[in-house]
Amino acid sequence: MLATMKTILAAVDFSQITQKVIEGASALAEAMQAQLVLLNVWEPIASYVPVGAAMDVITAPVPVEPPDLNLVKERLEQFASPLRGKGLSVETIVSTALPVDEILNQSKLLDASMIVLGSHGHGALFQLFSGSVVTSVLHKSSIPVTVIPVHGN
Repeated sequence: MLATMKTILAAVDFSQITQKVIEGASALAEAMQAQLVLLNVWEPIASYVPVGAAMDVITAPVPVEPPDLNLVKERLEQFASPLRGKGLSVETIVSTALPVDEILNQSKLLDASMIVLGSHGHGALFQLFSGSVVTSVLHKSSIPVTVIPVHGN
């Protein structure tokens, strides 16, 4: 019987903690002899919002350009390249979707063994009003989720 390679899915957002998340995920991938998949998800931006009983439309005051996904892919590849140089199997995926849904969807498509995310360390009040990708993934995932904390060494 052939053993299939394990896969670790690390979702990154290019914030200040991205490097720390990738370091943690790559250390796990090395230890588990797993493939590492780096995922970056861009949330679609609504250009209008239906409001009221008549469903009037309010246009966003400043049009927001969607990112050039090729440039985003290049940026993700900049993180992947040194890891490949160390002998790690690394793939990159860039997509536009709702982050929680896409992380969970990709974990299923890849048959991932684990999801790695970073915690931004927002306070309880922020979590109460805005929720969190990490919290939602933790609640909805059927596979282990490792959270790399923003604070600490």
